[in-house]
Amino acid sequence: MEGSKRSLSPRLGREQDHADNHTTTIPFDLIIEILSFLPAKSLIRLQSGSKLWFSTIRTKNFIDLFLARSKTRPRLLLPYMHVESKKRFILSAPEHNKEEDKSASTVTLRHDMTILDPLYYVISRPVNGLICCVRDSSISVCNPATRQIVKLPDVTCNGGDMYARLGYDPVEDQYKVLCVMIAKLNSFGPYGQDIRQEHLVCTVTSSEKQEWRKIENSTIDSYRIFSGGICIDGVIYYEIGQSRIVRFDVRTETITIIQAPEESDFATTFPSTLLNYKGKLGGVDYKNVMRLWILEDAEKQEWSSMTCEFPSELKCLLGSYVVCKGDIHNGELMVFHPWSSSLKPFFVWYYDFKKESIIRKVEIKVDGEFRRIHGIGEKTCQMLCYPGYFENIRFL
Repeated sequence: MEGSKRSLSPRLGREQDHADNHTTTIPFDLIIEILSFLPAKSLIRLQSGSKLWFSTIRTKNFIDLFLARSKTRPRLLLPYMHVESKKRFILSAPEHNKEEDKSASTVTLRHDMTILDPLYYVISRPVNGLICCVRDSSISVCNPATRQIVKLPDVTCNGGDMYARLGYDPVEDQYKVLCVMIAKLNSFGPYGQDIRQEHLVCTVTSSEKQEWRKIENSTIDSYRIFSGGICIDGVIYYEIGQSRIVRFDVRTETITIIQAPEESDFATTFPSTLLNYKGKLGGVDYKNVMRLWILEDAEKQEWSSMTCEFPSELKCLLGSYVVCKGDIHNGELMVFHPWSSSLKPFFVWYYDFKKESIIRKVEIKVDGEFRRIHGIGEKTCQMLCYPGYFENIRFL
């Protein structure tokens, strides 16, 4: 028996060596594939574990792979401002999974980031997971996934109004901020005052070479209204009144004007209803009926439309003030009310244009422990909701 034990020992040793060797030969590409499915928060922590993980996770190839994976699991982004405490939080929740085929569901918000300066406010919907924040003449770009904040050079407003929108150029892989300053002079013009606007653009980078560049474009008439803002396929769109929409090409840094259809009023609706309809600019107007307008050709300024009855359920639940936003990639429109009480659930409704009905209702709750830690009581809070938020681990 002792001989048998002695004869087994070398064999067990060889098997153990083989097992050890097997664990060390996992293809690195497979490891990268597995890592790309982890949450952003886990990857950020993993970076501090070793130089290898740090250098791997920071590569452009891995960042692009993670973003592609993230786009398969979109989230709702909710900038949250508590009126009583003046605290501003960036929260998110998983979007309702259409494949679950449930008419109602409940999700709990996750705290992603706190904006320490209470005077900063979010003014730009997320672009590949990044958001733009403004305070007076200060503009910053934030990444809630990495909690990185990149402050851009201050701009001089000269007593006028300042607006900023974030855009992305997929060709050059660059993020840029468009800043519009509108000054109202004393001399009289077509609006009772002489209106002058200045367009500036800045490439977002953490280097010290950031600078604002002035866009020269004498073909654009003066405007005093700035509303909405959405980036679609390298173009920023926003409304300027009189059924006009500005089209800013992020790569070429050029500005053109698009005229909304005469029979529409979505370009004059507040808040803005501009949205992404399957990669095209869309807008929603709603009175007795709901109509979705789609920009089929920007150069020819050709529009198409879809019309359906405005659901009475929403009129009853939301009253006359509703917000229609979203990225309509599956024929669904998200409808919600922009104000919510901190103690009441926040609801969003998904409307299917083909079925002309509300197909899902999602209840969004704020975690009780989060509310207790940050002292959020019964006062009203302002909570905006943006669909199509993707976690992005890119460091600017």
